Amino acid sequence: MKTALTRSPGLLPALLSALLAALLLVGAGAAAAGMPGAGFPSSILGALAWLLAVGGGACCLLRHGIEVDDQARDTAARLCLEQKARRALEAALADTQSALTRVVRQQEGVRDVERNRIARAIRDDLGQTLLALRAEMALLQVASCGIHPATHQKTTAMIGTLDLALGSLRILAGETRHLAAGADLGRAVAEELDAFTRLHGIAHRLEIVPPNAPAPTEPGLDALLYRALQDTLASIADAACATEVRVRLARSAASLALSIEDDGGPDGVDSRLQASLRQRLRAAGGYLQAAPTPGGATRIAMVLPGAHGLVPG
Repeated sequence: MKTALTRSPGLLPALLSALLAALLLVGAGAAAAGMPGAGFPSSILGALAWLLAVGGGACCLLRHGIEVDDQARDTAARLCLEQKARRALEAALADTQSALTRVVRQQEGVRDVERNRIARAIRDDLGQTLLALRAEMALLQVASCGIHPATHQKTTAMIGTLDLALGSLRILAGETRHLAAGADLGRAVAEELDAFTRLHGIAHRLEIVPPNAPAPTEPGLDALLYRALQDTLASIADAACATEVRVRLARSAASLALSIEDDGGPDGVDSRLQASLRQRLRAAGGYLQAAPTPGGATRIAMVLPGAHGLVPG
């Protein structure tokens, strides 16, 4: 019945007209039989009137129900289409994210190769050359002692300059150090912080949660986080206003997060570095949060997804 009425919207007025015509035919039949209008039984008129009213009300209710049902079906159809479109968009977004992650990892791999090349060049070529030059300058300093005071003084100053250059070289070599394949991130972070304190004189505190964290399942993400730590520590050292750095590494079977905080004020980590790190982490599916601490410094929290989940440190 609903389908017929839905396809024929003019059927309801036709039903009402049929009921009215039936009432008129009954009245006309009574008049043709010689019954005066005043003598027509009032019970029949009332019954017909009630029948007409009930029929009209039923038709109106039925029409309203059909309209509501049509609207519900239209809404359900639109919702189904929107759900399909959303699933398609989500699938496309997931594919795009996967492709972007692969590109980022390839770029990081190329960057690691270049870092290794630079580190070898610094360590094997430039470092050895500077050490040999310092040794020769030290011999010249000893030979000129008491014989040529001006030469002795000059060689002493040059040896001091070479020592500064060698110190800068050691710092640069540390910044280009990479995370070896299969290496434990917690141990690598501890070694990096020890070298940072030894080279820059800035104390550090490291917290690893839990102490016996599980082995990494995606070394590429660990390497990305390790490089982010190196860049952040280098920025803190360049600011030269911090006396202590606090690092927290939170790892579980489904999460990985690294937070870094120093006491050097809001300028400890460069804003451009934060933007670069945020872009690199976002491309790998993670995110970066920077928030001020009660002491006026900035706390950097870096979180990576994938096998590590999304749990802030």
